[in-house]
Amino acid sequence: MRELNLGEWRELGRTDPEQWSVVLQENLRECIRKSGTSVVSANLSESAKPGPGPLGGVPYAIKDLFDYQGLPSHCSSVLPELLDCPARRDSALVEQLRARGGSCAAKAQMHEFAYGLSGENPHYGNCPHPRMADCLSGGSSSGSAHLVAGGYLPVAFGTDTGGSIRLPASWCGLYGVRWTPGRWMEGGFPLAESFDAMGWFTRTGMEMQQMLEAWFGLEGSGTSVPLRGELFLPKDFVSGETHAAITEAAGRWDLLEGDGFDELLGWLPECNGAFNVLQSGEAYAVHETWLCRYGDLYDPEVKARIERGARWTPEDVASAEKIREQIRAWFTAYFERNDFLAMPVCPGPSIAPEAATPDLREKTLKLTAPASLAGLPVLTLPIWLDSERSVGLQCIFKDVDLRVPLALLDRCENS
Repeated sequence: MRELNLGEWRELGRTDPEQWSVVLQENLRECIRKSGTSVVSANLSESAKPGPGPLGGVPYAIKDLFDYQGLPSHCSSVLPELLDCPARRDSALVEQLRARGGSCAAKAQMHEFAYGLSGENPHYGNCPHPRMADCLSGGSSSGSAHLVAGGYLPVAFGTDTGGSIRLPASWCGLYGVRWTPGRWMEGGFPLAESFDAMGWFTRTGMEMQQMLEAWFGLEGSGTSVPLRGELFLPKDFVSGETHAAITEAAGRWDLLEGDGFDELLGWLPECNGAFNVLQSGEAYAVHETWLCRYGDLYDPEVKARIERGARWTPEDVASAEKIREQIRAWFTAYFERNDFLAMPVCPGPSIAPEAATPDLREKTLKLTAPASLAGLPVLTLPIWLDSERSVGLQCIFKDVDLRVPLALLDRCENS
C-alpha cells in the first residue's frame, strides 16, 4: 500500500496512469483485507481512471447512500428493495466530481440508513478506528472516514445530519467539512431531508484547502480574509482532557473564549431534544412503509430511533420547530458581528463498541445539534490528544463560501 497525498495522486495520474491504477487497486485490496466488508461495500478501483480537471487523478469514495449508475445504494442495510435496485443515474455529487476529473474508487460502509454516530453495523460489521482496532471510527460516514484516515484514499464523501461528518473527523483525526442541507444531495438517500448535508474528509489542512479550491473553481487562488470569531467551550459537556487540549490549540490559533454564551449554553439540551423530534419525524416518513414490511431486517437500535417519529404529538413538533427558529435567530444575531463560532464536537476521543451508549450519543448531540438545527456549514479541525487519539473543534460559519474555511485553515496551519 502507498499513502499518497492529494497532490501526489494528481501527479501520478498525470505522469503514469497505469501505475496510478495499480496503486489504487492495491490500496483498496489492502483496506478490504484489513477491514473486510465493514469498510468498502463496492470496490470500483479496477474501472477507475484519472481524468482531466482540477481533481484529475484524485480517487475518492462516496458514502453508500449516494447513487452511482449501475450499482445499488445499500445504505448499509439488507432491505431487498435496496439490494436489488441498481441506480439508473449518478447522483449530483458523482456528476459534480466527474466534471472536475475525480475518479470514484469505492462506495463506503455507513451506519445503517445514516442513523447513528458510532459506525456500528450488525449487518456488515462495525467500522473500526484506523489506528485503534478495538475502537470505532464514528458514524454515520464511518467507511468514508476510515478510508481517508487509513491512507487508502486522499478524500471521501459523506453526509452530516446531526454530526455524521463532524464526529468521524474528530475521532479519526481528520479535517471535515459539511455544507448546508440539500446542497448537492440529489440522488442521495435521505435520512431527514431538512437536515441532511453533503461534505468530505481529508487527512491534512493542505488537502482540505486543495479540495475547497477545486470544488469552487478557485484553485491556487490563495484566498484568505481576516476573521472574527470566538470559542465556546462549555466545560461540563467535555472531558477534562478534551477541555485542556482545545484550550491549548485555541491559544496557538489566537482563538479567544467568548463570555456571552449563557443563552446558548442553556439551549444545548433543548436543541438536542428538538433535533431528535424533528429528525426522527422526517425519518419515519421515509421508512414507514418499509418498517411495516421489513421491520425485522432493521438494526434494532436504528429501528427504535426511527419509530420515535410516530409518537410525537403536534405540540411536540411545534415546540421543536420553535426551538429551531430560536437557534437560527441566535446565530443570525451572532453572525452580525462574527464570521465563525468554534465549539467542541464531542465529549472525548473514540471509544470501544461497549462504550457507545445512548447517553454518549445524547451528550454528543448537545454539541452538534445547534449547527444542524440552524442549517449551517461547518469546518471540523482535528485536535490530537496523543499519537492515536483525537477530538475535534467545529467551526460554524454563515454561508456556503470557501473564504471562511480557507482563512481558518490558513490560521491553523501557520500558527
